[in-house]
Amino acid sequence: MNRRQYKSEADLKLLQEFNAAAIAETKGIGYVHPGDLPHRLFNGNKLFDPAEVMTIWEDRFGIAAWVLVSPRHEGYDAQVRPDLRTIGFERDILEYADNRTVELMRRHNIEGNRLSAEAYQSDALRAKLLTELGWELTERPAAVQNRKKLTNLSEPILPKGYTVRAVKGTEEAGAIAAVHAASFGSQWTTELYRKVMESPGYSADREYVVEAPDGVLAAFTVTWDDTVNSTGLFEPVGTHKDYRRLGLGKAVVQYGMKQMAARGMEFATVTNICDNNASKELYRACGFKPWHLLDDYSKSF
Repeated sequence: MNRRQYKSEADLKLLQEFNAAAIAETKGIGYVHPGDLPHRLFNGNKLFDPAEVMTIWEDRFGIAAWVLVSPRHEGYDAQVRPDLRTIGFERDILEYADNRTVELMRRHNIEGNRLSAEAYQSDALRAKLLTELGWELTERPAAVQNRKKLTNLSEPILPKGYTVRAVKGTEEAGAIAAVHAASFGSQWTTELYRKVMESPGYSADREYVVEAPDGVLAAFTVTWDDTVNSTGLFEPVGTHKDYRRLGLGKAVVQYGMKQMAARGMEFATVTNICDNNASKELYRACGFKPWHLLDDYSKSF
């Protein structure tokens, strides 16, 4: 078994193929959508070098496991190939992930003394190992992974003067950074979002925006395709704080689903936290139904 750090876009392709194959074998239990890999690596970890936060294990059959640390979120993702999900090997991966997360938090002077992780409720092995390694199930509401079959899709309905479309390209990086920031209260700059747009895996053709009559981008979503499992992913979805309660989030998701279907996707997925009523109502209104539940775990260090 060889362990190494992420090197290049070629590794991203291998990682996405790994997760797509694992999802096909396990019906998605325990594995993130292949599109979530570039999102988490280049968007969620936009301030870090990919080689620093992504570790890959390989054997003679290819990728055996990977760990993606998110220092700012005080947690990580850890994925092990289905045929290698034994207690011993998976425990080794999780112990490495625990230690690597703490190491990078300290290296980058990120305050905190607790780690955070998620586990599918139906993934008994992961829950068992987290508990044995000192993790505790928190009282935070579970995350819900929702799914919808892409049939009988509705046309998006927009207020007068509003339009929905794909992003044009990096020339819109500033406007897109602004709607991302205004939707989530996050810190985005033109330069940071241009870097995301130029990163492997991202395509402006798969990011959709609602444009208001005054030219402001009022809602957005980024979509990702898993061609092996014919499943699209919405990650993230946001509406500008000044343009809410106009149906814009529903319109951009409906538009995105039609584009997914046109690309050959048969299903769409999206995740929300159980107690986020606005997101829950939005996705139910778009026809999504709960598929998997993910529990939140915490560990002190």
